[in-house]
Formats: sequence, C-alpha cells, structure tokens
Amino acid sequence: MTRWIIISLLSLIITVTHVLLFYSSWGDRIEPLAMDVWYQVRGSLEPPDGALLIAMDEQSYGVLDIPLNQAWPRSQHVKLLKRLAEVGAKRVIFDVLFLGESRSKETDKELAKAFALLPTVLGADSIVRDHSSASGSFKLEEVLLPYEPFLNAAETPALVGFPEDYGYLRRFLSKRSSLTKDFRTLSEAAAEIDRKTSVLPSERDFVKFYGPRGTIPTYSYYQVIDPDKPLPEALLKNKIVFVGLVLQTDLGPAQKDIFLTPYGRIFGTEIHVTSTLNLLNQDWIVRLPKWAEALILGSITLLISLALLALRPQWGVLLLVGAIIVWVVASYLCFINDLFIPGTIMTTVIFPVTFLASTLYFYFVTRKAQLKMESAFQLYVSPEMAKSIAQNSKKLGLGGEKVWATALFTDIAGFTSITEDMPAEQVSAMLNAYFTEVMDVVFENQGTLIKFIGDAVFVIWGAPIQINDHALKACETAIAIDREVARFNASKRFPPLHTRIGVHTGPMVVGNLGSEKRFDYTAIGDSVNLASRVEGINKYFGTTILITDSVKKEIGGAIATLPAGAITVVGKKEVVELYMLFSSQPPKSVAENWGAGLEAFKDREWEKALQLLKDAAENFGILLKPLELYKAQIEQFSSEPPDEDWQGEIVFSKK
Repeated sequence: MTRWIIISLLSLIITVTHVLLFYSSWGDRIEPLAMDVWYQVRGSLEPPDGALLIAMDEQSYGVLDIPLNQAWPRSQHVKLLKRLAEVGAKRVIFDVLFLGESRSKETDKELAKAFALLPTVLGADSIVRDHSSASGSFKLEEVLLPYEPFLNAAETPALVGFPEDYGYLRRFLSKRSSLTKDFRTLSEAAAEIDRKTSVLPSERDFVKFYGPRGTIPTYSYYQVIDPDKPLPEALLKNKIVFVGLVLQTDLGPAQKDIFLTPYGRIFGTEIHVTSTLNLLNQDWIVRLPKWAEALILGSITLLISLALLALRPQWGVLLLVGAIIVWVVASYLCFINDLFIPGTIMTTVIFPVTFLASTLYFYFVTRKAQLKMESAFQLYVSPEMAKSIAQNSKKLGLGGEKVWATALFTDIAGFTSITEDMPAEQVSAMLNAYFTEVMDVVFENQGTLIKFIGDAVFVIWGAPIQINDHALKACETAIAIDREVARFNASKRFPPLHTRIGVHTGPMVVGNLGSEKRFDYTAIGDSVNLASRVEGINKYFGTTILITDSVKKEIGGAIATLPAGAITVVGKKEVVELYMLFSSQPPKSVAENWGAGLEAFKDREWEKALQLLKDAAENFGILLKPLELYKAQIEQFSSEPPDEDWQGEIVFSKK
C-alpha cells in the first residue's frame, strides 16, 4: 500500500509539473514545434482557387525602371487598377500603406478614381508612440490610415499586421485594442468576412499553410500592366488579387514584410493570401481552449506516469515507446484533418524523464536488494550461486516446494572427547578453521549450506538452484571433504579430526520455513532424515563416507564404491542398501569377494559369507571394521536365525 501511495504522489507531482510547463511561455514556444514537423511530413498542398498575388518584385523594379530604394510610384498603381478592372477582377487588396499625399496631387487624384473602379481594400496599421508632457511620458496607440481621398474612394481599410509568437507566425490576427476592434484584417476584408456574424478562427487557431514560399500563385507586377504581353484575362477574372512587396533583396519595407513560418520564411503578402483562402473555405488548423488541452494532457500524464512508475523497466520501455507512437500517429492524423493536438513536452520531456527516474529507482532499489540477498546467500552457497539466486528470487518467499535433491551430513567422530579438555577459545578457533575449509569445498561444488549443527554440517544439492548432477556433485564433495580434513590434520594446528559423511538422494521439501516474521531456508522430509541416519551408521561400519542406493543409481560408476550391505535405521522399516564411497577403485578381487560374501550373507550361508568377507578384508584393510560388524551379525544369526521375511539387512536400533 505504501508503495502505491508513493507512486500516486509522484505521478501527481509529475502531472502538476507538466501542466505548469504547458502553461508557461516555454510551453507556448515548444508545443507548436510538432506542427512544424507535420508540415514537413505532409508536404505541400495545391492551394484552393480564388486568390492570387501580384508581386512588387525585383523583376518589376527592373522592367519598370524603379530604383529599389524608392517607394513604388503611385502612377503604376493607377495602371494596375485600370487593367484589373478591365479583366474583371473580383477585388483588389493592397498590402501597402498609402499614408499621406504624394508630390503629385494629380497622380493622387487619378489613383483615388482608380480605387473606385472595383472593390479595393487598402492597408492600415496601428503603432504605439512615446509621448511626453509636463506630467511625464506615456505611450499612445495610433491607427495609421490611408490618405483620406484614397480612404473615401476605396471599399475599406484593413489591418496588415500579424501576431508573432517567439519569432514565428502561425496564428490569425485576433486580438484588438479599443482603437482597432472594429477593423478587419486584410484577409478578413478580402474574404468579405463580417466579424459579427461570420465564423472566425479563435485566438488560438492556426493558419493552414499550403506550402513554402512560392506555393501561392504569384505573378510579377509588370506582367499585368505590360501593354504588349499582358497576363491572360482568365488568370485574373473573378479573382481576389493581392498586391504587395516580394523582394529577395530585403531592402526598404521588405525587411519587415517577411516572417518565419513552419515552412521557413514567407512574405507577408503570401500569408495574407493563405489566410484569405483559409477563410473562404472555412479551412484552418483548429486548436482547443487551453484549459481543455491542459485537462486532457494532465489526465494522460497521470495515467501514463502511474504505469511507468509501477511497471518494471522492460515493460515500462514498451509503454513509453507505445505512448509516443500513439501520440505521433494521433497528432499527425488530427493535423491532416485540421486539428492541432499538443503533447510535445509530454512525449519528449515528461514521459522520458519519468521513465528514466523510474528505471534508475528500480535499478538502485532492485540492485540494493539483490546485493543484500547475494550477501546473505553467500553464507549458504558460492558467490556465483548467490548471484543466480538473487537474480531469480521468486521462489524465496515464505513457503516450500518439493524437489528431488541430494542431502549430505557430516559429523566429527568423538568430538566431545576431543574437546573436553580444550579451552573454549581454542575449540571455537578449531571449528572456524575446520568449517572454513569444509565449506570452501562445498561452495566450489555448488552445494547449499542449510545449517551447522554443533560440529556437524548439513548441505544439499539441487535447491534453490536446480542442477542435473546433484548426486555426483555431493559425492565429489564428500571425497574432497575427506581430502581437506586430511590436510587439516597434517597442519597439526589442532588435534586430528575424523569426519564421517552420509549422502542420500530423494524427495524433500525446501524453502523458507517458519513464521512471517522469522524464517530460515531449510530442507525437511524423510530423505533428509535418512541422510542424517546414514551419516551415523559410519561409526558401526568404521567407514568415512556412506551413500544410499538411490545415490548409487544417480552416479553409476562415476566414482568408486563397494556395497556396504542392507540396513534399516531407527524410525524406519524400509530396507536401505548402502555403499562405501572411495577416491580410488578397490582391487578387483576385493570387490568380487566382498560382493560375493554379502550375497552369501543374504542367502543365510553364514560360513561361506564369513570366509569371503575375511578374504576381502585381509587384502583391503578398510574392510576390517565392516568385517567385525558382519562377524557379530553372523554369530547372532547362527544361534538366533532371522525371520522368514528377512532381506539380508542389519537392523540399527540406535542413532
């Protein structure tokens, strides 16, 4: 529950951060960048018919012999308007400010008459000037209107300005001051828009650009008024004709009449034509109110952040990539259907940073837990196995599972009598040195320490990491322990020790057993008990390592063995076959005589059995102690024969 509370709080913080960024000037600057990308992906569109541009360009300056650093002669506009009236142009829109009278009053009169030949819209603008008075300085907005005779002759004045956002022009002009609230823009006037009754773009809607500079049908000014090769009437008839500067040299007014757009720099007059076509066709990029966008983005951010923080990194990266892909596809599809969907900050900053933070947190927490688990399990298994267990710890919760494994028990013969006169410090030092050397061998052979029991050691193979050759590993470890004990004794640091070992393979329950607050990794079951009993049987046979028949079946002939015979141990009625384990193979004759002697014993041929066992023991001294055990059993059975269901076993009633 605590984890989910933390995740929920973090997700809420991330969501609030995203919304604040979205509402900031940084958000206003970043979000539209996605739309610029979609323009490039979409490519250019064929502009709708109905409007064109007459460019006051370098070619026209040259052909008409007009210096580039001078204003356009008004007499040329007279010629243009007369020609457009002749061919039946629908409306003329001048992206030009006709401020004040010229040097030629006669030309001004002719131009005023020309403006009346057909519906004409003249450019107007607003400017804020600094003023000073006795009471101080202040700013005052002024509207720059055309020369009054022109204003009276033309259809209407209209604003030429555009709203720029951080250097980019994307939106329609919407905001008005008290002085300009009743004025239309050039594009609104060109499209004959009534601001009170027509459907207009909102302050947040975007101009729908059809392509880069030159996409709008454009003709040089001189081509229209050329008396020898005028433009065909069909190109101009019933068209809305825009007239404005289109100068590549950026001289004079042209320096202020080019704007940065999603398609790069485009002349203002071209943008006016584009806006007009948008309005005529009611076709622009719609954007939702800011509060609606913030609500949608906040909801998405909250949900995705919750998931990213809750999921493991391998699933989180799939969610991250999937969320970005979904937004990219949805955003582009909406764009080509004239709807802008924000989300640039969300997909390029918020989601990646959230995923990175979640991954780092998961890594550090998981790695810390893994290292802690490795450190804990290195007390029980080799470092390599501890690492493997820590990486796959699902099975290490409270509870056990049944596995087929091999258990090994060791015990030091006569430990009490060896240590009864030793100081406690020396006993502790001896056991620490002894256990260190024994456990080094165990860990080298992938064994799992279950526990130390006094001077005894309980080890298993096959859990928690499953291995196929667990019985063989256990037998190799038993021989290696015997070898290490010999080295331990040869060092003469402590009294000589003799370690007895019992090994059994079978089903057992392994896992963390105990209470919810305290538990140990252990193994339980009849197989574990039998392995412990087999270790204790060594003292009766005088052997070092005894294994059961189930172990023998697992290892085959991989390690030298001799049969020890059949037994039953205290607490169990089942007959168990035991084998002595050796580091080297006994002589063949010894193995044959000993095996034949045990068969004769099982067949109740007492004298024959005794003789064969003696022959084997005389040539292999290790068998002298087992011989004494069988000799005592034969003497007993000679006077008190075993039951009819006897299978050749020796019954041990003590541990």
